[in-house]
Amino acid sequence: MNINYGMEIVRATEMAALTAARIQGLGNHDDILNQARKAIIKTFNRMMINGSVVNDRFAKREEICKLPGTLGKGGPDMDLMIVALEAQHAAADGRNNATSYTVITEDGSIQSVPNLRMYKIVVGPEVGEVIDINKSPTANVKRVARVLKKYTENVTVCILNRKRHQDLINEVRSCGARIKLIEEGEISGCLAAINGEKADIYMGYGYAPEGTVVAAAISCLGGYMEGKISYDNDLDQQEARNHGIHDSDKVFRVEDLISSRRISFAATGVTDGEFLEGVRFTATGAVTHSFVARSETRTYRNLTTRHFFDYNPVF
Repeated sequence: MNINYGMEIVRATEMAALTAARIQGLGNHDDILNQARKAIIKTFNRMMINGSVVNDRFAKREEICKLPGTLGKGGPDMDLMIVALEAQHAAADGRNNATSYTVITEDGSIQSVPNLRMYKIVVGPEVGEVIDINKSPTANVKRVARVLKKYTENVTVCILNRKRHQDLINEVRSCGARIKLIEEGEISGCLAAINGEKADIYMGYGYAPEGTVVAAAISCLGGYMEGKISYDNDLDQQEARNHGIHDSDKVFRVEDLISSRRISFAATGVTDGEFLEGVRFTATGAVTHSFVARSETRTYRNLTTRHFFDYNPVF
């Protein structure tokens, strides 16, 4: 890409985060997501792009504000992935790990995926390609321990706290590894494993669209992931075929989910989470904490931004 879009798309995540944070904890799970999506639409429509929205997990939810198929004022054709508010329930209830994410890349670079569950294993660049999603959780934990030169008991595995993960949790516990359970926010959990500060490995079921966002992050930061879509019935299989996916046993890696190496990735915290701090409101505005990365140069920035509403209100 001739233009570094990172500083443009982070404005969209900031606006979504600020909007959601204003109604954080009020308990309306749909409204907080709708307001964040409206804010991100408004911001993207100011950009000089012709952006095609790919892999919107809420596209078929009638009660949720629709993301237009294209966003922008006109310009280069680009692919966009937008998660205006991950962990909407956490944000609405006033809990941790709510974040806004956006990705921009070259047109036609992102694999369209069905809105189905995907089992993922994600590790950071220090670990690399030693994991194997077809091996047991125990085997993968021990492989990570060997690469990191840690005792198995010192490896931290991040897992979403869901009933479907009970067998996974039991096995990880039985092999002696530490577990970090999170209530929501699988992208944040994956990013925590990529940077290695709060977790060494992420395991578990989330959604396939979120997997493409994680793939974009790895393209910018390094790391490694493998994912397999979970199919419950023939309708799920047909849905995957509608997206051009014909191998039900396919192991998805970064290059399968996003083909371009010209990617910008941005995130802004709404509430404090595994990867970013949340919005802090002040007497004159707010403070946001964001992250911007670019795959071409592997450059990334941690941004603390002070917004002064008295001079130029954003709401």
